[in-house]
Amino acid sequence: MTEVAVDLGARGYAVHVSPGAVETLPAVVAALAPPRAVVVSSPTVWGLHGGAVEAALGRNVARVLVSDAESRKSRRTLDRIHDGFVDAGLGRDGLVIAFGGGVVGDMAGFAAATYMRGVDWIVVPTTLLSMVDSSIGGKVGINHPRAKNLIGAFHQPRAVIADLSLLSTLPRREARSGAYEILKCGVIADPALFAAIARAPAALASWPGLEAAVTAACRVKARIVATDEREGGLRRNLNFGHTIGHALETVTAYRRFTHGEAVGWGMIGAASIAHARGVLPDGARAEIAAAVDALGRRPSLARLDDDQILAALARDKKARAGRVPFILPTRIGEVIVDPDVSTAEIRDALRVMGVGTRPEVAIAP
Repeated sequence: MTEVAVDLGARGYAVHVSPGAVETLPAVVAALAPPRAVVVSSPTVWGLHGGAVEAALGRNVARVLVSDAESRKSRRTLDRIHDGFVDAGLGRDGLVIAFGGGVVGDMAGFAAATYMRGVDWIVVPTTLLSMVDSSIGGKVGINHPRAKNLIGAFHQPRAVIADLSLLSTLPRREARSGAYEILKCGVIADPALFAAIARAPAALASWPGLEAAVTAACRVKARIVATDEREGGLRRNLNFGHTIGHALETVTAYRRFTHGEAVGWGMIGAASIAHARGVLPDGARAEIAAAVDALGRRPSLARLDDDQILAALARDKKARAGRVPFILPTRIGEVIVDPDVSTAEIRDALRVMGVGTRPEVAIAP
């Protein structure tokens, strides 16, 4: 088993990565010694893998099951989770276990952050995307109808247990969604990781290089979070592809794209802006676009309106004076933060991406 340290002093924790890592759950929970623990999961994930948690912790563990759809990452669902904590008798010395994908993790973590002014929580991510992205770093929250992740907090988990065997039931589209985030980590900080994921087969769950790729992506994020916990500087680099990506999710009511697919489009848009500005060579721009496309088809941008996308960008939680800082690649493995990308440049990038011009493409599940 590999352990990746997130070095935050007293708030630090380990990310455990391996097939079968969920077997460490009893020891992790015992070390925290909570008098009561509540698992937050979804009906689908619990039906597939709940037995592993029950085997580790016992059948009498309390649980709250909620939808893991991005469109349900809302205040109403948050209330349901808090109600479940109350019904279970969870105290301030209790423990929340987030068992699911990124939506469940974000909501369970935010519920833990806001219940009794904060209770401990750990994450057992069950999707590739959540293993390499949302489970690390303590950014938790819910969506607002007009902006993704607008309501949230920083609340670091006490541990992350990334059990790769849980990916065996992951639909191929969801596996691709996580692969986009691994690719992002390669572009911003790890050329070797970029090269590896760009060559990865479509059947990621059976790829021999998956554990190494997940570990490398976790190390990139852990290193950045340890340097800049609250996104005051370096951590902004992790938003590469997310600026336009979040806007695409928002204008489609979180129903058309997986998060990774939206980030894939966003990476192409950011690379286009960087190339137009002359900071990214044409060869590197083409490499990024080809690597994104190699991961599989994404829902097209047909029928989307660039004015709506620009309006969503202005509501981004990182916006200042109506403008959002863009993370622009300068080569594979290096990016810069540019706070002054113009509306005209964004419109040009959206045209390059094919907003409103390409035919619809069906995406396999």
